[in-house]
Amino acid sequence: MIPMDIQKGEKSILEIKELMDDLDVIFFLRHGTCLGAVRDGQLIPWDDDIDIGSIIGMNNLDEKSISKIIDSFKLNGFKTEVSESPFHISVSLSKSGIPIDWTCYKILQGYIYQYPAVKIPVNLYDDLKPISFLGTSFFVPNPPEKYLSLKYGSEWMTPKKTGYENDIIKSIPGSVIPEQSSIFTRLHKFLFPSKYITKIRILNHENKPVKLSDVTLVGLSKCTTNDQGYAEFELLIKDWYAVIIEKGEEKEILYEEILKPGSNYYYLPDKNKTSGRTYILKEEN
Repeated sequence: MIPMDIQKGEKSILEIKELMDDLDVIFFLRHGTCLGAVRDGQLIPWDDDIDIGSIIGMNNLDEKSISKIIDSFKLNGFKTEVSESPFHISVSLSKSGIPIDWTCYKILQGYIYQYPAVKIPVNLYDDLKPISFLGTSFFVPNPPEKYLSLKYGSEWMTPKKTGYENDIIKSIPGSVIPEQSSIFTRLHKFLFPSKYITKIRILNHENKPVKLSDVTLVGLSKCTTNDQGYAEFELLIKDWYAVIIEKGEEKEILYEEILKPGSNYYYLPDKNKTSGRTYILKEEN
């Protein structure tokens, strides 16, 4: 994870605010951007992007208006990429080398789900709290302390460049994410079940398979590897996942991995680094 240029990051978020205000779009700070603004009054020096959010169905935001807002971003020189899951519409923006993630959340039974599988009550967004940040006013969940405790754990007031991933993950139940599949998807799964099976093979330092290793997709399920070192999961969509790999006292959290249904991946440990690694799972040929 390469930290962003903080001065450029500040300029980018102020430009985003000006554009969103002109479009009458309500957004809030989230994730590390919210943490830095509330706790430190500044962007976190080692953060790598700007995180903002909105909620579909609140403040007059719907899917049609999202498309119009994206067009405005493009006209103002932002590169845009849109992806959708059962839980959100994610708009990845970039300008001047600064990545901005505007996530528009879908409300599911009174909650939104923030990465990697944090269940946040939507009532924290009913009456957003304005805070002073970078010389102007930004919205954050209300109360922000409750949001940050849910997202980062009870130690959110302590700055952590590394190790915060475990604080987040240890508070997430094993199967918190509800299955949100369409009738078509359920029928397709019944007819072609193998297309949704994703395998992760755990290898040791000698490239040999490790059996009886526990592999967890955070918020979804846990599986133990077989004699060939494979753990199997059923995935509906290609998305980002946090993965925990454990064997005895050895444990590594892979906080950001992209997995897609029907593909096989392999994991190799690193003797010199057992935390903070990202994009480690490689697709098998």
